[in-house]
Amino acid sequence: MTKYAYCKICDKQVENPVREPMKTSQKVVWVMLSIATVGIGAIIFAIVYANRKKIHCPTCRSKVQFSSEPHAKSKKEGEPLTQRERILKKAGKAKEEKAKSEEDTPPEIPEEEEEEELTFCPYCGEDIKKGISRCPYCHSTLAIR
Repeated sequence: MTKYAYCKICDKQVENPVREPMKTSQKVVWVMLSIATVGIGAIIFAIVYANRKKIHCPTCRSKVQFSSEPHAKSKKEGEPLTQRERILKKAGKAKEEKAKSEEDTPPEIPEEEEEEELTFCPYCGEDIKKGISRCPYCHSTLAIR
């Protein structure tokens, strides 16, 4: 059985009828519901995201393994945990080695060139000239000392 649509106002047959357009009040209600559900969805997402377990490495993003004992590598030589401690330890070793080598060698008469004062980079720990503004090794900006 075939159905035919007929418009009383236009007084003609309609082949493809359409829906009634939404009124302004209906549009407002739908917009408010959409925003509310997106807002509720965002709140739920924030709660779920904040409560996820932290089980990934911050450097390589791979899963970490948990153990009741500390990692064997961190036990060796009392390795410092922070970057600042590692840099200061590296700079301290370099100064000790330099002091030992100076004790073993006889003092030389300085020529016309004066010895340059050295310090260490606070970011990578390498020996650098005092007074430069950029580390030649790690290229970090330094305050002139």
